[in-house]
Amino acid sequence: MCSPLPNNIDPSKLSQAFSDYFHNKIQTIRDKLDKIPHQNSETPPAFTGTPFTHFQPLTLTDLEKVLKEMTLKTCDLDPLPTQLYSDCLPELLPSILKIINTSLQTGTVPNSFKTAIVKPLLKKPSLDPNTLSNYRPVSNLSFISKLLERVVLKQLNSHLLCNNLLSPLQSAYRPHHSTETALLKITNDLLLATDQAEISAVALLDLSAAFDTVDHNILLQRLQHTFGIHSTALSWFSSYLTDRYQTVSIDKLNSDPIRLECGVPQGSVLGPVLFTLYTQPLDHILDRHNVFHHSFADDSQLHNSSSPDQSESLLSSISDTITDVQNWMTENKLQLNSNKTEAILIGTTSKLSKATSDSLQLSDSSVPLSSAVKNLGVTLDNTLSMKQHISSVSRTCYFQLRRIATIRKYLTTDATAKLVTSTILSRLDYCNSLLAGLPSSSISRLQRIQNSSARLVLRKKKRDHITPLLNQLHWLPVPARITYKINTLTYKCLHGLAPAYLSDSLSLYVPSRALRSSADSLKLNIPHTKLKTAGQRSFSFQAPSQWNTLPLPLRQQQSLESFKSALKTFLFSK
Repeated sequence: MCSPLPNNIDPSKLSQAFSDYFHNKIQTIRDKLDKIPHQNSETPPAFTGTPFTHFQPLTLTDLEKVLKEMTLKTCDLDPLPTQLYSDCLPELLPSILKIINTSLQTGTVPNSFKTAIVKPLLKKPSLDPNTLSNYRPVSNLSFISKLLERVVLKQLNSHLLCNNLLSPLQSAYRPHHSTETALLKITNDLLLATDQAEISAVALLDLSAAFDTVDHNILLQRLQHTFGIHSTALSWFSSYLTDRYQTVSIDKLNSDPIRLECGVPQGSVLGPVLFTLYTQPLDHILDRHNVFHHSFADDSQLHNSSSPDQSESLLSSISDTITDVQNWMTENKLQLNSNKTEAILIGTTSKLSKATSDSLQLSDSSVPLSSAVKNLGVTLDNTLSMKQHISSVSRTCYFQLRRIATIRKYLTTDATAKLVTSTILSRLDYCNSLLAGLPSSSISRLQRIQNSSARLVLRKKKRDHITPLLNQLHWLPVPARITYKINTLTYKCLHGLAPAYLSDSLSLYVPSRALRSSADSLKLNIPHTKLKTAGQRSFSFQAPSQWNTLPLPLRQQQSLESFKSALKTFLFSK
């Protein structure tokens, strides 16, 4: 159930109102796109490897393993509570296996699996809940249909990985990738450019209802041409996409079912992955323009750097790239929302003062340059000082802290600690690797939040010394949490557990001549940088600098879990 909900519409008519709105919005976008003239963009190279023609049938053991990996969430479409699948697994597994394997072998998806119950979700808590356009549709699908999708996704991913078909700069829905690794790569590039006395232009692109306007025919052609999916496997995806229906449900009141002519379902297992494959040809366009880019699902960003006196040329190159991107999107039934596209120049204050441009010119609008933008949940200002981000995190955390304080007397210490961990410490830790190298005056603002949190959990006074309280809760202080994150990411980079775009930024140290320290084969090379506020804050610099200070036995840990445990012990001992 979505909360809150509009209170200006008759509750009995609310489901139908949302259904009509969601349907009409997509139809309006599609009709608009059909009327826009566009140039045919170049076709990506055809797949030349071993095609993916059919799915491998599962054994009972295979299916049990997949099922146990799933979260047991029940949907209104489920004939029985999902927990029973776990409780009665030996009895139900053979029947479920027959359903799954029949679908895989025949290339068809049962019609009952192609109905979704849609719940309206408010996009942001700050938005007006009485405005339907502030909601997005999230599909709830039956448990067995999601199990089938997960089985298919495993075999699809195996094909994509074996043939190196995934975009290296798409960080969504992939193992070892996250919003944090994406932002770490982007800020690393920007900080290194700043260190070289350059300024960088960054554009954040926004799509309107991106998942919902995907053209099924184009997607199926792309799966075949670009990704080598044929025969029964392609038939399965065709069956998965066609004859889908959805109904909006609010408080057990359902709208009339609507047949979906386009789009991939949000809330599904396969939908988001299919969207990333659908948009992968954009890589070729962006590479042709020699513009750096990165994507996380439908969030795309472009950036490039130049000397300050070339700011107009820099923004013009970004503008030309966006024009080609917009043309490709129109051709592929996606709508770039120019009104929500953001742009920012990033560099030192002195270099930015020499830039002569104040906007990014697009074909149908002018985008003013911002002093700060919110990117994947992190506020980036134009000098990457992170001051606005820290202020935003502080406001949110103190708000949550005050709310918890009002009910503290009703909670146990353990319950309060868990509540603080989920609502406050999680925010302090989100993308905290971006804070490495900041001055202590910036980090101290976040430390004060953690101190207040510890005192609330343990019911201590402000004058009570904080270190024993943090130790009692087994909470690393904020600076140590940042160190922990950086070193954990570094370990992952060295052991194939991180994206290549991060791993490639690190290299092992090779001494120019044999030294006693040469026995340390895990020492990393520290690149030369100029600015403490730029290059020395980059992941390329911070990762090896911090890693090399760790004791060799710690760096030699054989597993990620043992490394994390030993690292935490080491940081507590300092």
